[in-house]
Amino acid sequence: MLHIGVDTGGTFTDVVLIDRKHRRIVTYKLLSTPDNPAKAVLDGIREALARAGEDTYDRVIHGSTVATNALLEGKGARTAFVTTRGFEDTLWIARQDRPQLYTLAVARPAPPVPRTHCLGVAERMTAEGKPFQPLEASAIQEIIDRLQDLEVEAVAISLLHSYANAAHERQLAEALRQALPGVHITRSSELLPEFREYERGATCVVNAVVAPPMIRYLNQLSETMGEHRLRIMASSGGTLGPVQVARRPVQTILSGPAGGVVGGYAMGTRAGVFQIITLDMGGTSTDVSLCDGGIRYTMESEIAHLPVRLPVVDIHTVGAGGGSIAWQDAGGALRVGPQSVGADPGPVCYGKQQPPYQPAVTDAHVVLGHLRADRPLGGTIYPDRDAARAALATLGASLGLGVEETAEGILRVAEATMARAIQRISVQRGYDPRGYVLMPFGGAGAMHACRLADFVGMRRVLVPRYPGLLSAWGMLHAAPLHTLSQAVMRVLRPDATGNYPNVHRIPEVQRVMQQLRRKAEALFESEGIPEEERQYEFRFDLRYRGQSYELSVPAEGDPLQEFQQQHELLYGYYASGKPIELVNVRLYARGTAPEVVLEPLPRREGAMPEGEEIEVYESGAFRPWRYLDRDHLRAGDVLTGRTIVGEYSATTVIPPHWQGKVDTYGQLHLWRTV
Repeated sequence: MLHIGVDTGGTFTDVVLIDRKHRRIVTYKLLSTPDNPAKAVLDGIREALARAGEDTYDRVIHGSTVATNALLEGKGARTAFVTTRGFEDTLWIARQDRPQLYTLAVARPAPPVPRTHCLGVAERMTAEGKPFQPLEASAIQEIIDRLQDLEVEAVAISLLHSYANAAHERQLAEALRQALPGVHITRSSELLPEFREYERGATCVVNAVVAPPMIRYLNQLSETMGEHRLRIMASSGGTLGPVQVARRPVQTILSGPAGGVVGGYAMGTRAGVFQIITLDMGGTSTDVSLCDGGIRYTMESEIAHLPVRLPVVDIHTVGAGGGSIAWQDAGGALRVGPQSVGADPGPVCYGKQQPPYQPAVTDAHVVLGHLRADRPLGGTIYPDRDAARAALATLGASLGLGVEETAEGILRVAEATMARAIQRISVQRGYDPRGYVLMPFGGAGAMHACRLADFVGMRRVLVPRYPGLLSAWGMLHAAPLHTLSQAVMRVLRPDATGNYPNVHRIPEVQRVMQQLRRKAEALFESEGIPEEERQYEFRFDLRYRGQSYELSVPAEGDPLQEFQQQHELLYGYYASGKPIELVNVRLYARGTAPEVVLEPLPRREGAMPEGEEIEVYESGAFRPWRYLDRDHLRAGDVLTGRTIVGEYSATTVIPPHWQGKVDTYGQLHLWRTV
């Protein structure tokens, strides 16, 4: 069986082909095509098949940036937001948090829906789900008339308290589908049947804005490869079929980064490492995630300053990548990012930029000797060292620095940004990064990993196989996954002895769990996933009554006791005898993860090759380092400091005071010697 993983990034599109029958792996990397992302995807698949000598495949799992880019670049669909009359300003009022605490006049970014497209319909449900004001036919017709005048491509419907009773939303959505054929309708009670009207409305709007461009993209891919062979990587770390993605494209907002975390944790477990901090450094940004015995999830993600309240892999992103632009601010300080040169024209060393040149992090690596001018980046681009030096000389002159000093400064600034990201997902959440292993991947991650580990006090680094293509590799590990939820809002009070009721015996909770399971079974049936491959995990969102936020705990066992323990761990106390509120019931419905072949490396017989001697700038001068080709390494090989390990998709820099060893599966275990 041939399975193909494809990850589209800001600079490169990565393809990994696994042939289970012949137990082989084919990799390919090509420049992304931002104007038409499908072109790079289809070209990459064709080239990977050609290299494998095959002409067909069984499945493609694709991490897409189409939904994310449509929102960030303002290229989403013309969308209207329909809510209960009187709440048309929900997206604009948002919450009362202050992005800049000491700014007197806070200017919030405008939502992707103009105020003129935020419409109110005459209806009202109570918080208990009881009709307070009926939805009349005249009110529906009024909305239809206004939408026809606006000529929108998508409509987001988010009525007040529809999570408790969706009757009005269903009635309105059905009328709009009949009156406005071809307009995409997103209904909040179907997408996110939970309370908090702003978060629910914002998530609904994001879905509506990105749906039409995502549907066009999926149709373009499906016409070539067939709908039944295509699955899309979701932000939750699982995969979805095209039909489900077309209905809920908001689930792909963190598609590619989620694949990287899945792949990173899979490679870590092969090496017997379960406490990992992943570092995915690509061309545009760096994504970090902490895995503490498993992949962590969150409901608190954000895109384009809007909350997206759906389960996603817990990832923190900063604007520091190989293409991040180095520049001088108004105060004369060196800055790096968040702006990026992207895939086209790319860094100065790619040879495509026109004056005035914008040097990037990759140019600094070329100048310092970490990247060789005679070794192609991604297999196709030979870096122009002279062009990179000239661009850094211009920037350095304004800073009062030499070329190499400027290059070192660029790396230090970028690494400071990445170090803060690592500290944010570890130290700021109560985790000591010194007890974790740093796993770098992406095209640039392994060049910075050891220095970053020094920065935050970590002593071990694990560089996986195929680091520059690990997100695509991770997608091949991902299982089908559907995440469903339903608000309950049930208060659980202790009795006279302090014991809480058994949550599982509450009829309302049983009914909700059965409904969610039936929905998941229908989704599995539609995708042809056999019953024996289905797994169901329920979770409860709990909080003390009066709190604003919830903790998610497994439904199995004693969820209330687990909630108390988690609360004490996170906040230092638990409130014995205080009423606990069951806010939401969640279901994670998983299929079986596919088996991914990774052949062990043979052990070396005889002496390890010396490698080539190269010149690398270090501590004020160019010094001799060793260059090794990773394809020539074997299990058990020892790596010393002042070594650069080059390969097709990435480069690993091993500085002084670090050493390492190659394990059975070809992963590089590196550790500090002092």
